[in-house]
Amino acid sequence: MIENPDLLPLITLAFGLGMLHALDADHIMAVSGLASTRVSFRNSLRFCLRWATGHGLSLLIIGACVYLLGMAIPHSLSHYAESTVGIMLILIGAWILWELKTKNTHLHFHHHDNLPEHAHWHQHHHRRHDQDPHSHQHGALLVGILHGTAGSAPLLVLIPLAKLGSPAYAIAYLLLFSTGVLLAMLLFGGLLGGIYHWLSKLGSGFVKTLRAIVASSSIVFGSYLVFGAFN
Repeated sequence: MIENPDLLPLITLAFGLGMLHALDADHIMAVSGLASTRVSFRNSLRFCLRWATGHGLSLLIIGACVYLLGMAIPHSLSHYAESTVGIMLILIGAWILWELKTKNTHLHFHHHDNLPEHAHWHQHHHRRHDQDPHSHQHGALLVGILHGTAGSAPLLVLIPLAKLGSPAYAIAYLLLFSTGVLLAMLLFGGLLGGIYHWLSKLGSGFVKTLRAIVASSSIVFGSYLVFGAFN
């Protein structure tokens, strides 16, 4: 039972705020860019899941430091994390454009027994692409941690928590917020995977065009974040 019924709407509001926060432009740019390195419905969901896990982990650590250890989070932490996010977005976009320009890639379709046909990027005379994709997915986890530390996430979470007298309520708020982020990002991942799958049926050129648009947008938005962080 919640001792103060007035806190119930505030705590439950966290879920909706988390869903909205997941769809911030920098989140969408980063996840879209990372997911485009392995085009498939399943991999899109995996990237989104790992990103949301990293995002929630960083928020839980911040909340624990504030409400369980009584620590003050320096304002510069969010500032530097946001500028790092901008640099990361620029690097993701540049990597995708370089890959599209220099590597002989195309969509390769295949299927396994009792599994639906799926596509992935295939490179002739290169072995690295067929390696385990976990390195990219761990990258999504680290990007999520950065996003959870930067920007509006600490404000969305820690300001409402100031009204919650109990650390237990604070943790409940954090968990619901992170659950909302996770659900919204998985829905986006499913949509993104569906778009890539649909475009792949039209031809690899359409997928390459979308990847180029995502990469260019990532560079532009990352530059905006970096420019804003140092002004």
